[in-house]
Amino acid sequence: MVEPTANQLQKNIDDTNDYPRENFLEAYKNRNRILFEVASACSKLVGIEKFELLVPGRETEEQVSVIKEESGVIKLRKARKHRREPNLVIPLIDPTSKRLGELHFYGVVNDRDRVFLNFFERWATACVYFSQLYRRHENANGHTVAPPTTPSPSPEDSEFIARQRRLNAFLLEVVRSLFHDIEKTQLLITKVLSFAQKLVDADRASLFFLDMRTNELYSRIFDNQGDDDPKVAIVEDGIKEIRFPTSRGIAGYVARTGEGVNIANAYEDARFNPEVDSQTGYHTTSVLCMPIFIRKTVMGVMQMVNKRNGGRFTAVDEEAFETFAVYCGLALHHAKLYDKIRRSEIKHRIAMEVLSYHGVCNQDEVNKLKKAVPQTESLRLMENFDFNGHALDHVEKPLYAVYMFDTLFRDKFKYARDDLIRFVLTVRKNYRVVPYHNWTHGWTVAHAIFVVLRKTNIFTPLESLALYVSCICHDLDHRGKNNAYMKTMSTPLAMIYSTSVMEHHHFNQTVTILQQEGHNILQSLSKEEYQECLGLIKHCILATDLALFFQNKAQLGSILKEGHFDWNEEQHRSLSKAVLMTTCDLIATAKPWPVQIETVSVIFQEFYDQGDAERKNGRTPMAMMDRDKANELPDLQVGFIQGICLQCFELIAKIIPETQILVDRSYQNLNRWKEMSEENKRKKEQEAIADGTENGV
Repeated sequence: MVEPTANQLQKNIDDTNDYPRENFLEAYKNRNRILFEVASACSKLVGIEKFELLVPGRETEEQVSVIKEESGVIKLRKARKHRREPNLVIPLIDPTSKRLGELHFYGVVNDRDRVFLNFFERWATACVYFSQLYRRHENANGHTVAPPTTPSPSPEDSEFIARQRRLNAFLLEVVRSLFHDIEKTQLLITKVLSFAQKLVDADRASLFFLDMRTNELYSRIFDNQGDDDPKVAIVEDGIKEIRFPTSRGIAGYVARTGEGVNIANAYEDARFNPEVDSQTGYHTTSVLCMPIFIRKTVMGVMQMVNKRNGGRFTAVDEEAFETFAVYCGLALHHAKLYDKIRRSEIKHRIAMEVLSYHGVCNQDEVNKLKKAVPQTESLRLMENFDFNGHALDHVEKPLYAVYMFDTLFRDKFKYARDDLIRFVLTVRKNYRVVPYHNWTHGWTVAHAIFVVLRKTNIFTPLESLALYVSCICHDLDHRGKNNAYMKTMSTPLAMIYSTSVMEHHHFNQTVTILQQEGHNILQSLSKEEYQECLGLIKHCILATDLALFFQNKAQLGSILKEGHFDWNEEQHRSLSKAVLMTTCDLIATAKPWPVQIETVSVIFQEFYDQGDAERKNGRTPMAMMDRDKANELPDLQVGFIQGICLQCFELIAKIIPETQILVDRSYQNLNRWKEMSEENKRKKEQEAIADGTENGV
């Protein structure tokens, strides 16, 4: 994915912070409005203009869409069917596990955006939950806050309302702080402690985290003396860490039981641990201590010490503090989560620096390729699907890949030829040495789209560019194992991507190479063109997942059957590009027989390697990946060509007649495989007869 720059991200955050907080404060009685305002803030943060909020409808409607008119009125309308699936769906679930709705975002969403949007989702659902509690309190007391005609609330209600207002204002401030100071966990903790003191009028505040491994509570910020400046800097170096087992002290008791406590005189309570006072030189009297939960598990304990008026903490303090602890848990959990993500990103960056050094072509390779000259006869033969890329050597493949790009786009886009050479050489370097899904296969698929684009004038220059880049990069860093294997073996890639595991990885590798210095062959495109091109590349690379082919085939086939196909329809063009990518990926089936037989040999070598790995892990491989069933190869090829290849080629030939030769050549190869299959059957029958004769049958 293309990560936003620091300036772009900061601008989005500033735009979000400028979002009128009155929109949130005034919306506490309207659940849908709260969710819509938060969704709007989300879209501003990540720069995605198109989003949709869906909430549960009436009995006859599963979901309805929430819209905001120009007048500001929130309304519901029947949810519309979109032509394309949303790029990201975020379910909205409140703290009681009640499903409030879904947020759909339509636009390029990178990994960092996903983190931010999930943060917002937690705050949105929490806001809804506590606004409902607030409304119940109003209804129970028979009044509301806003209308001036309502009876004056009781002093207790007034205190509750005032505290609730303070709490709401703080929660909005925490949301702002979460994005301003998300990389500064200690600063966020300081702000949380500062408000907690003011909320219950405590002299000091303590926050302890629970170490699940050692069953200990620890803190590096123990003594918070209520500095009015929430931006006070915290220096970690030199701060003594306080650590003690959960079996000791009031905080330990709360961590063990998950129950809050309110103590008027700490030294009269057997649970109190005076060692902390002795270490800090402070005398504790009253204590209010609450657990901080995340997913029903105690992650820490917050402790308020010494009510400033000299008394004990009240029941109102307990109620407000307990409510605050929920938000505190969210803030701290997300800050710690972001810290882990940030550290992972740093490690990833370091790893990428190391890999880029070894995984990027060097200048000697560039200079060598610049001196190479293509053969005239090869250039002539390359205009046809029959060309055999296997016959090209180590230098010729990248040389002709550059030639194909130049031929297609020299007069349509501006690019530095050295950048193009570096891009192609680095793409070559990032294909692994596996039997089939290697650089030769990537080159062959790129050649297939080259021939299609040379023989037709269907696609726009930008579409053609995306198709060529997608084809040459479509199997980058393939490990010689399919998606099913990745999922079954719970590989790291399968943990990141739930569908089209390898295809998502191939796309990310493509973007990574484009972002390398001196490799961006798309740099002359405008911002809008660049985003569109990346979207097309992603669509095309994901389409090479055969699991998606059957869905694409069914949709395109239905359109053709009804006679409604139109190249001017965006959906039809999108389906056509997807099926065309599958066509190019399967091009080996339509090559002359010597190339076909050679390619099938290396395909099954890779299949058998996967089968061996599966058997090593205690699993039984399917027939095509079981080298013990190599005699079934012709039968498997017959089924593959009939069940997938011909269906794909015949479909694409209906909309691109220039590809009809692929259908014809596939039938020729199919007949050869059928002959081999029949020959195998005859041999088996003869062997069976011979075995019977030997046994006297």
